Amino acid sequence: MDTIEFVDQTIRDAQQSLWAFLMRTDMIEPIAPLLDQVGYKAVATVGSHGYVVQARHLGEDPWERVRMLSRALPRTPLRGSYMTTSLASFEIDTPRDVIALWIRRSVANGIRSFWICDYQHHPERFHDLAQVVKAEGAEVVTTLVYTVSPIHDDAFFARQTRKIVEVRDCVDAIMIEDPTGGLTPERTRRLLSVVSASCEGIPLEFHAHCASGLAPLCYLEAIEQGVRTVHTAVAPLANGTSLPSTESILRNVRRLGYRTSLDEEALATISEHFRAVAEREGLPIGVPQDYDVFQQAHQVPGGMIANLRRQLGELGMESRLDEVLEEMIVVRRELGYPVMGTPYSQIVGVQAFENVVSGERYGRVPNAVVKYVLGFYGEPEGPIDQDVLDRVLALPEAQALAGVALDETLRTLAELREEHGPELSDDELLVRILVRGRRGGGPASQAKTSPAPARAPGLPAGLPLAFALEVDGEVFRVKVGQAS
Repeated sequence: MDTIEFVDQTIRDAQQSLWAFLMRTDMIEPIAPLLDQVGYKAVATVGSHGYVVQARHLGEDPWERVRMLSRALPRTPLRGSYMTTSLASFEIDTPRDVIALWIRRSVANGIRSFWICDYQHHPERFHDLAQVVKAEGAEVVTTLVYTVSPIHDDAFFARQTRKIVEVRDCVDAIMIEDPTGGLTPERTRRLLSVVSASCEGIPLEFHAHCASGLAPLCYLEAIEQGVRTVHTAVAPLANGTSLPSTESILRNVRRLGYRTSLDEEALATISEHFRAVAEREGLPIGVPQDYDVFQQAHQVPGGMIANLRRQLGELGMESRLDEVLEEMIVVRRELGYPVMGTPYSQIVGVQAFENVVSGERYGRVPNAVVKYVLGFYGEPEGPIDQDVLDRVLALPEAQALAGVALDETLRTLAELREEHGPELSDDELLVRILVRGRRGGGPASQAKTSPAPARAPGLPAGLPLAFALEVDGEVFRVKVGQAS
């Protein structure tokens, strides 16, 4: 019998999907030692986006959580995460030496494994940073993200897998990730066949969200196709837009004849703890999703939908959520079908939000969209709509950046240290770089915006002319008025 191993996502991706990163350290600490007894292959903890929420909204020192978990889990590796292009912004704005410092300080504070989000697969940048991870003695798990579009066919995923194989000297595993619930059992079977044939024996992990209701079935199909490591969460933080529950997958794989080494008594106690936390704090408990064809069409990650719903509700515009999601389908097509994962889903989402709430399509184009069109994120995977391309390239921001190399737009670590304070420790410096506007202790202040001169037609009375749209901890300045 083959053994199935589990990576726990309860305090990382599950709480991002259901609780918008608002799980406090005091909600974790009482149960942390028991996490070490379950027998997980690794326990994932929040990366830099989660650090932003911890510092800005919870008033916590993010590094202290890592140190607490490291002390409480001496046997189980902690898995952190980072993007190869930016620590926490959805724009490409972080120098490599800052990300390298982030990696080194993460390891020093207790991280022993990294989930690397490099959805465009930039081999040079990925390889440079992965070598830093390996030099620190930590594990590298890179991501092959699944998405649905006319260009994301079997040949595409074979090519992406071969790109990973090119840097296999610093890759310990490939995590197949479905952040939007786009996989079906049949597509999982074909995808695993393609990836397995191209990965030259690199171990595979499987991580899929339940947004369309099909993820639990896809997990069983992935296991039948040879995957031996799966990502799950305890039942109260599973399902919904989160991942499948550990308890359910564990029960089903045993029924199929596979072996696991999880301590079910410890697992049950952890599940009961987080159910009690959810009930005490008024936080949602995940429930199985009905199958939703619309989810397959817009492919927006669940945590992002929750943020959009909340902020539209604050503006009295919650009824327009479907309109924003429909616009995201169009914007994604116009931008050449980027993968709907960080940072690309946020880039698409903020542009669609701008288009809907302002009443003018591409009336204002965020800097991240300009940089995406210019190729700062890598060559777009599909052709950009010509009208959108012409409009973006005509913008002053695009003309100023045309022909400029990415590194020329970024400040160095030395410059950032001088700006924030040469006397700061590396840990505090990184938090201040992450949380723009942070000065001294406590959470950073929310970003402010200046009101536009005139209100766009058709918007509700009392709607602010400008406000801060927050997506997974990153604040975007959104103007819903039009210049006179």
